[in-house]
Amino acid sequence: MAYINTAYSNGSAPARGRHAAVAGWAAGPQRPTWPLVADDFFRLAHRDHDGRPLLDEHVTGLGLAAALLAELVLARRLALPGGQVIIVDATPPIDALAHTVLDRLAAEQAALPVRTWLAYLARTAQRDIADRLTRAGHLRQTTGRGLFGRRVRYVPTDMNTAAWPWARLSSRLQKGQPLDGFDTVLGGLVLATDLYRTVLLGHSADLEAGLRAAAADAPAPVRELLAHTEAAVGDAIITRR
Repeated sequence: MAYINTAYSNGSAPARGRHAAVAGWAAGPQRPTWPLVADDFFRLAHRDHDGRPLLDEHVTGLGLAAALLAELVLARRLALPGGQVIIVDATPPIDALAHTVLDRLAAEQAALPVRTWLAYLARTAQRDIADRLTRAGHLRQTTGRGLFGRRVRYVPTDMNTAAWPWARLSSRLQKGQPLDGFDTVLGGLVLATDLYRTVLLGHSADLEAGLRAAAADAPAPVRELLAHTEAAVGDAIITRR
């Protein structure tokens, strides 16, 4: 893991641009105008110094797909009653990728289950989010030769920014500090994909207990999304054994 500048040790985040409070439950200091949960999950799922993936590709895709849905849930565009994805506000998001995802959801005449959308979005989620981070200047694409041919990897342009999500979550969980809405969702996704064992600092049982306690207090749509994500990841792991 990268060295974290001590200027961030007081709980403030490194400069990321477009910061403002996210309305409602997800509100917190220094949050971007759009809740970029998928960006932070992407950072957590890849090593902060060289971009090497830390999860199975399919599991990463499911986690990122859930993070894209989570952004729309936090922005109050979606509800998930009974595990179905329902658009409750079709106002176009200010973020281009979120706008594209919402358009994909809206193109279906009937409501579809969360699991269906997780599988669908997972196919391109990694590339879509890498492109968003690259456009924002947070990643640079590198190409190399691997055992099975050409390999594309996205390397962070700043290790402190890339490492901030795991440092922030680790610090708050170790100190017993409450997680805001954004980090509750992010932590729930880390838990659902079993990534917390790899990237967070602390005893795994304590980390799991803290993350599950935070998720249990989340609004119903968030709990629903996290539960379906964990189930989808579990099925994916069983299928690949």
